[in-house]
Amino acid sequence: MNTVKRQEWTWVIVVSAMIVAAAALPYLTGYLAQTPDLRFSGTVIDQVDYHSHLAKMWQGYRGEWRYRLLFTSEPHRGAYVQTFYVALGHLARITRLELPAAYHLARSIFGFLMLLAIHRFICLFVPSTRTRRVAFLLATIVSGLGWLTEALVPTSPGGLSPIDFWLLDAFTYLAVLAFPHFCAAVALLLSTYILLLKRAEGPNLWDGILAVLASLVLGIIHPYALLLADAVPLLYWSTEVLRKRRVNWGGLLVVVVMGISQMALLIYDLWVFRTQPVFAAWAAQNVTLSPPPSAYLWGYGLLLVLGIVGLVVWARHGWPGLAFPLIWIVLVAVLTYIPWNLQRRFLEGVQVPLGLLAGVGLAEGLFPEPRGQRLSRPRWLAMALLVALAATSNLYLTVGHTVAAASRDSRLFWPAEVVAGVDWLGKYTGPDDTVLSSFEVGNLIPGRIGHRVVLGHWMETIDYEKKHAAVARFFAADTPDEERVALLEEQGVAYLFYGPQEQALGAFDPEGSRHLLQRFSQDGVRVYAVNVP
Repeated sequence: MNTVKRQEWTWVIVVSAMIVAAAALPYLTGYLAQTPDLRFSGTVIDQVDYHSHLAKMWQGYRGEWRYRLLFTSEPHRGAYVQTFYVALGHLARITRLELPAAYHLARSIFGFLMLLAIHRFICLFVPSTRTRRVAFLLATIVSGLGWLTEALVPTSPGGLSPIDFWLLDAFTYLAVLAFPHFCAAVALLLSTYILLLKRAEGPNLWDGILAVLASLVLGIIHPYALLLADAVPLLYWSTEVLRKRRVNWGGLLVVVVMGISQMALLIYDLWVFRTQPVFAAWAAQNVTLSPPPSAYLWGYGLLLVLGIVGLVVWARHGWPGLAFPLIWIVLVAVLTYIPWNLQRRFLEGVQVPLGLLAGVGLAEGLFPEPRGQRLSRPRWLAMALLVALAATSNLYLTVGHTVAAASRDSRLFWPAEVVAGVDWLGKYTGPDDTVLSSFEVGNLIPGRIGHRVVLGHWMETIDYEKKHAAVARFFAADTPDEERVALLEEQGVAYLFYGPQEQALGAFDPEGSRHLLQRFSQDGVRVYAVNVP
């Protein structure tokens, strides 16, 4: 492995801390902007999945290890899946942290560790400190040209907006901004690669043991990522056999052990999601298909162009290891269009090899340092400007979310009376008392108090479309009372939440129903106990 001096690590640590701080700014602003009448939701991006993760944490916080879907009303036994967030809930209980605080602390810590792992991975292949720094920035803070396409041709209503604004799997900074488990998974994947590759002769016993353990933890978080963890090194060493006529037996042995150790985990997951009806239905709804190739061209366009330059430079210099990042990128390109539900999930971490090649293209191809001299100031400024332009979408997101939080955007804040109604449920009802509400409040309830709802998540509410239509019918004024009672009985509803979101669904007035008994009222928000014989 190329050596890394202390001064370089200091630079990486400082820059990584700045990136994590930038991602934390919108959240800090949101919490500071709260008022007695408006409560910050806790997130600025993907609120639906944020509450899903908190719901998982609630189960760990209550001492459970088996995960049950709280966004659906069907009774079912829990399974040992989604363990990352369940374990984080246990940790929150032990440290006496509130769940949102534990979540954001984990997001920052794992984001920071991921950034350090990215630099360490880049150091495997690039000897120049300057090129490493450029590659690190391209692998972390940049994204696509969505800001430019939106300025020239704004997305029409209902159209596909640029992926650098929403495709969380695809970009490193979005992972730091959004989800701790994304950051942890990428850090573990990179750590596995580092342990396998850092010695030319292959991993020693200790590195092999750590690689097996890292891959197992990665499989607990994202089982599908094991395909990348195992396949990329195997394909790389296959090319090395052709190039060097030498087999890396030590590396192959470790990957074989990795694969064998992963089998029990994969078999268990397959059993849960094939034989347990609720989990099987969840898996069927868990569809994350890739956007058209043109979206990726705009999203990764600059990195792809610079990466091509990097490939030429790399081949010219004769640096070893060129095949590894290239195999990773090509394998992801194939996996993201194979006909299965999880296409875009394989994008996690792919910005790292893209940034690596692009960094070589930018620092060694377009702006090489003259032999024995520093880069001239105009050329250095031009290179810095290019990196800054490539980071514009992420800057836009950070500033935009911060401004939205500071201005108390209604999409990021909840009226205090709605929060009070949910908190009343958390205090006076049990976690298994199913609540009927609108989709929005049904998404909030499991995340805020860890209770079960009828409707609340696109994927984790079983028969989502059917239940969405049934809830809309429930609140419609012309729905027969018998139909409402039938829904309450069918879904096992114990409480009805009635606030602004529910009123927007229809003119139904719960006060006129003899099957609903008011238990809470505050500023137009009411909670009713269901009284069905």
